Amino acid sequence: MDHGTTLVYGGTGAQGSAIARALCAKGWSVRVLTRSPEKAANIKREGAEAVCADLSDAQAVSAASQGCENVVFTLPLVFDADLALEWTANVVIAAQSAGVKRFIFNASGPVPEEETGVVALDIKRRASRLLAESGLPVITLQPTLYMGNLAAPWSAPTIVRDGVVAYPLPGELKVSWISWETLAEFAAAALERPGLAGRSFRVAGPEALTGAEVARTFSEHLCRPVTYFPVPLDDFRRNLAPVLGETAADAITHLYAWFAGEGARTLTPDIAPALEALNVVPQRISEWVGTVNWTALAAA
Repeated sequence: MDHGTTLVYGGTGAQGSAIARALCAKGWSVRVLTRSPEKAANIKREGAEAVCADLSDAQAVSAASQGCENVVFTLPLVFDADLALEWTANVVIAAQSAGVKRFIFNASGPVPEEETGVVALDIKRRASRLLAESGLPVITLQPTLYMGNLAAPWSAPTIVRDGVVAYPLPGELKVSWISWETLAEFAAAALERPGLAGRSFRVAGPEALTGAEVARTFSEHLCRPVTYFPVPLDDFRRNLAPVLGETAADAITHLYAWFAGEGARTLTPDIAPALEALNVVPQRISEWVGTVNWTALAAA
């Protein structure tokens, strides 16, 4: 079936590239938008077209959208509300101009019904509202925490070398982790069901695990004892600041404090509506762990 061309925003990032790969594997025509042409080589090998544009450049975004019937929009990690809304508005205008028939918004997290005072969440809420008011045929996906976070450069070496899963959440807190690959399957399924426009789905993995249960999964795969360590938020922020800057470190730390408190229930959502509507089989964390080259990550 010819679905037309799908424009995948952030198509060279972790989330966007997984979505682009999944669509290419299904035979879809894919165009990825990236700010870094150097990063486009890998996704081109998967069969996607790549265009370079900055989301602040409305004309470039509009030009990249022409000829596309579908859009998958992942809002980049940003903690400036005005900038995030400017980017979203540019995407909306470009999609309207192109006359897209399907629009998937990957919110990269929960979209609260009310303001929370947490900038990372309130930005998603405002962007979601702007999309809802646009008249575009939007289907929203709200994933939980990504399994890929556990394979980050600051996480993988500690797991492999020290036998410790260190993460800034209480050990007793349950999380239904989701892989980027599962998110991609949900996005592809949503694109195939334009009749769901206007709906929003919480998407996650099939099991809610405590920190100790996550560590046990790694222990079974690595064949060595692995424990869970809840990183204190002050330490987390201090380690994050030199990498992402003070503003981002503050915002992300505030987000994890919210997850550990009033937002805990968002980490174990009811995904029955998503499974019924989209017919996706989410990947278990034990399955995902087996797909990762942990030795290579630890040596990087």
